[in-house]
Amino acid sequence: MPEFFQKLFDTSDFPPRWYCGNWSEFLGWLHVVSDIAIGAAYFGIPLSLIYFVRTRKDIILPRIIYLFAAFIVACGVTHMIEAAIFWTPVYRISGLAKLFTAIVSWVTLGVIIKNLPGVMQLPSLTATIDRLESEVEQRTHTERQLLAANARHQALIEGTRSIVWTASSEGKFTSPQASWSRYTGQSWEELKGFGWVKVIHEEDRDELLRKWNQASTTQTKYQATGRIWSAANQEWHQFVAEAVPVLDDENNVIEWVGTISDIEGQHQAETNLGIARNEILEQKRELELIYQSAPVGMSLVDREYRFLRINDMLAKLNGASGEEHIGRRADEFLNGFQDQIKPHYDRVFETGEPVVDVEIVGTHPVSGEGRTWLASYYPLGNQDGEDIEVTAVSAIIQDITQRKEQEVRLRESEQMALAANRSKSEFLANMSHEIRTPMAAILGYADVLLGHLQDPDNRNCVLIMKRNGEHLLELINDILDLSRIEAGKLDVDVEPTALPQLVADVQSLMAVRAEEKKVQFNVLFEGLVPRTIQTDPTRLRQVLINLIGNAIKFTDEGEVRLRVKFLDGSQPPMIEFAIEDTGIGMTREQQERLFKPFSQGDSSVTRQYGGSGLGLAISQRLVHMMDGEMDLTSQPQQGSTFFVRLPVASFEDIELVKPSLVVRDREADVPFPETPRLSCRVLVVDDRRDVRHISQHFLEKAGAVVATAEDGQRGIDVAIAARDAGEPFDLIVMDMQMPNVDGLHATAQLRSAEIQWPIIALTADAMKGDRDRCLNGGCDDYLSKPIDQTKLIKMVAKYTQEVTRDDLILKRQQRVDRLRGQISEDNHAK
Repeated sequence: MPEFFQKLFDTSDFPPRWYCGNWSEFLGWLHVVSDIAIGAAYFGIPLSLIYFVRTRKDIILPRIIYLFAAFIVACGVTHMIEAAIFWTPVYRISGLAKLFTAIVSWVTLGVIIKNLPGVMQLPSLTATIDRLESEVEQRTHTERQLLAANARHQALIEGTRSIVWTASSEGKFTSPQASWSRYTGQSWEELKGFGWVKVIHEEDRDELLRKWNQASTTQTKYQATGRIWSAANQEWHQFVAEAVPVLDDENNVIEWVGTISDIEGQHQAETNLGIARNEILEQKRELELIYQSAPVGMSLVDREYRFLRINDMLAKLNGASGEEHIGRRADEFLNGFQDQIKPHYDRVFETGEPVVDVEIVGTHPVSGEGRTWLASYYPLGNQDGEDIEVTAVSAIIQDITQRKEQEVRLRESEQMALAANRSKSEFLANMSHEIRTPMAAILGYADVLLGHLQDPDNRNCVLIMKRNGEHLLELINDILDLSRIEAGKLDVDVEPTALPQLVADVQSLMAVRAEEKKVQFNVLFEGLVPRTIQTDPTRLRQVLINLIGNAIKFTDEGEVRLRVKFLDGSQPPMIEFAIEDTGIGMTREQQERLFKPFSQGDSSVTRQYGGSGLGLAISQRLVHMMDGEMDLTSQPQQGSTFFVRLPVASFEDIELVKPSLVVRDREADVPFPETPRLSCRVLVVDDRRDVRHISQHFLEKAGAVVATAEDGQRGIDVAIAARDAGEPFDLIVMDMQMPNVDGLHATAQLRSAEIQWPIIALTADAMKGDRDRCLNGGCDDYLSKPIDQTKLIKMVAKYTQEVTRDDLILKRQQRVDRLRGQISEDNHAK
């Protein structure tokens, strides 16, 4: 018998009716509410009949009425069970109830047949007519009451300030909206379609439309607030809008039904109360759903640590069924309850405050394996004023063993990645230094030879050597740039940039290459363009030079053109650079390979034209880093056009101009630009003899008195000795990568020795942080290898002839203060 009752109440074989078929929320609740209403009525009718029979002692056939009462009660129970099945599928109980109803029905029928002779003795027709007239009068009275109630309900709707509206699935008003028009003053002609947007405040429209699009996409409840025009008050009123989608059987939105409530004066108490009530019901439903389907363990424990409720996840975690937990103490299932778990329950019971995210380490109750759980405990109870009487604690338990193991593996992987990245950075820095340093000597001495040679053949040989050295340096720069981009160590520095001047610089430089190739190169500004744009001028110049250089290289005859156009109709406004050529062009397959590193459109192109295949890949990534876009069009043997589009400042800040360009004649170029004369004492510190000698040669040729040192320590000694002897240097050129004492440490020691002479850092420029490290380490400026004679002499002249000692000290202090502020912010963030 106990097994029978246990099976009777077992619902595990059946899902709740909500999950049977494609129930819409409206249809499901229609059935539930109807069954409950019918059941309630079926309970009330028998009570009325019983009361009637017991009050009227002269009633005939009371047993039939009692049987009818029993039959109606059985029907009511059946309807109540049908409503409950939407949540609790007690189909076995439902079957027994229906069986009972059928038995009562047949017994009632049998009794009626048995008592038919008595039924024949019912009152006369006159009495029956009188009774029917009485019933008709009662029904008429009831209908009048219903009509009155409907009238009051309609009057309530008409009298409310809330706007009730319906819209199509796209958000259009397809039928007149009386309450909307009454509130906003819009006619139907003004309102239909998307006319409702016109009475929403302009500043609120984007957010309302964003939420509307989100709700339409997810088919979820729409909620938003904003300001709407009140025709009665002739002003904007704050409102809250809510709408729900009406779905068909295939879950497609048929229409939206919603309200807009004026909450400006809080005159919609009843509406707000209804919204709050619906929200509470929704929250209860969601909480119940979360509890039943949560992927974490959940339980409810009373003050005696007995389980009041537990979900399947936690029950399985404890190694027993949910029914076995109910009413039993937690320490019967949980290892280490007294030491690790009970203190948290006690704290919640005593303080009424939750205990959140506690890690518990123990063994699995069944397998005995070591596990880690994340537990949170929340109080439940009654609040009396400010005091909360905690009657139970809700616990949420999550097995995080795998997550902890993954965190350990992740930390190990991160450490390995950091170590590999450091190794890569060190390798790049060393390779840059080792390659650029001899290149500095090669290119430097090539310039020295050009200054001494007069024979054209000899000069041409040196020029070929220098040109190939510069080409090798370009390849090195491309490889390092790509490595820095892939490592995320190359940044763009956005600043106001004079667009016409930048284009003129590029034109002047590339015109020389085009003339050498016997190719025409023209620049065309299409209409007005911004005077200044917000971009990284160095990277933009690098991209344009690369693309124009490629166009010239792959064009044997014809023209290369740079077109510059301001796209003021785009959002945001953009500047477009179009590089056109009449060169060899490309097929579709070649274009697909074009932007891959170390790849060109055709392997034969590499053999014929040379190049590393990195330029376009670097250019594309630089453009993306500047929030721009890059694409191309090309046809074989018809040429190619590369497009680069970059955002500029906001439209209000743009000053448009019509630039004019003047191309510098090649004849105006001179092999060595004029450099200033020097009259100063300079100390050159570098561990490479060739670099020391070439730097000394350049500076002495410009008029400087130069001393050299072969490493950082020797440089410190020479500088301090010169100061103590009363013959201080005016400037120091300091290599950053040297054995024993490197440039940074040497600079730091010199500054500690109160030597305030300008120090120019000399480095291979392998990684993006070199310049910042040099300046933050006490240097005043920065040069990269190989050494450019003109740049070196001009920078020395600047710091020995133009910049004062006080200005240098002030700038150094500002850099120190800025660095300290950044360190403080980083520590605060941690």
